Amino acid sequence: MRALAIALLGCALLAGSARSAACSPLDCSTSQFAFAHGSLLGVRGNAHMPLRVIDLRTGETRWRLPPGVVAGHVLVHQDGRLVTWFDAATGARLADAVVQAHGTFVLTGASQDGRQAVLARTQQRSTTFAIVSPDGERVVRLGGNHWSFDALDGDNLFLVRMLSAGYQIRLLRLASDILERRPLKDPHEAATLTGVPWSRTSSADGRYLYTLYVDPNGKAMVHVLDTQAATAHCVDLPGSGDFNAASTYALVVDPDGRHLWAVSAGYGRVVHIDVLRHRVVDDYRFDASAAWNTNFGVAALAPDGERLAVTDGYHLWVVELAQRKVVARPSHVALALAYSPDLKRLWVVGERSRVTALPAL
Repeated sequence: MRALAIALLGCALLAGSARSAACSPLDCSTSQFAFAHGSLLGVRGNAHMPLRVIDLRTGETRWRLPPGVVAGHVLVHQDGRLVTWFDAATGARLADAVVQAHGTFVLTGASQDGRQAVLARTQQRSTTFAIVSPDGERVVRLGGNHWSFDALDGDNLFLVRMLSAGYQIRLLRLASDILERRPLKDPHEAATLTGVPWSRTSSADGRYLYTLYVDPNGKAMVHVLDTQAATAHCVDLPGSGDFNAASTYALVVDPDGRHLWAVSAGYGRVVHIDVLRHRVVDDYRFDASAAWNTNFGVAALAPDGERLAVTDGYHLWVVELAQRKVVARPSHVALALAYSPDLKRLWVVGERSRVTALPAL
């Protein structure tokens, strides 16, 4: 079993290393999602694979949905010029739309509420975005082929502009069709971002978008984008000197929208971030030095908010948040994690997609 886990982790590392400099919602989105107030778990290997939705009360698969972008409880799928919206919490097909813009467009993201799909067409001298909903379509065309989609919230369209030395986040106001001249940045940081965007997740209401960046020197940072206020802040995470260790950071969002947890098996750190204050308010260590694998970290918060489980794909730990205590659990191949609504079980999706129930405590 351990050999299988290491093979899976190696594939994940190669996939992450091959990413482009920008962090598209498809490349960096999480592989597990909570639906129906935490009673359902959506799982997939990557954004180009079907989504399997599991009932966390029984561990049984409820339905499967096609590949696509997940935003809130909505999955957006593209099939040629046809765009389809699904309710991941019920499995129902919600709506369809046909892309009207001329040319070949590829689904690249969705609005934070999932109501609009964003498709892109990149040519030698221009980049065109089609913002599609069941009620209509909006086309945005920019000069140059160095643009990619980042996020959409109301009239705020966030784009990534590629540069030779990195990339910048730019804001285009759809209401006025004006691209802001200055990049969107942390007031205390440079406008150009560097490093590898490793993973991203959103707050439950979609307002905040969290992206984990890892530098070659092993430094990690969380980029917090407020998609409603159109502001950005950078929060540095502890640890340096080891890229593989930094890449194990897993981000967990508290449902209250105020708190974000970052846990790294490689650095053996639990970090508590106050989202509204844009800073680390607590940080403590745990001993994982003898047992961690290079992999994307995966973590899940218990429904009562008192503890979270985290894995590197093989080793498993439980963090008791109020006690600032980390307990090692028996090893288990784990590609996804979630607690049952009654807090009695910790569900683990392991080898061959088998769902296993472990005692929660």
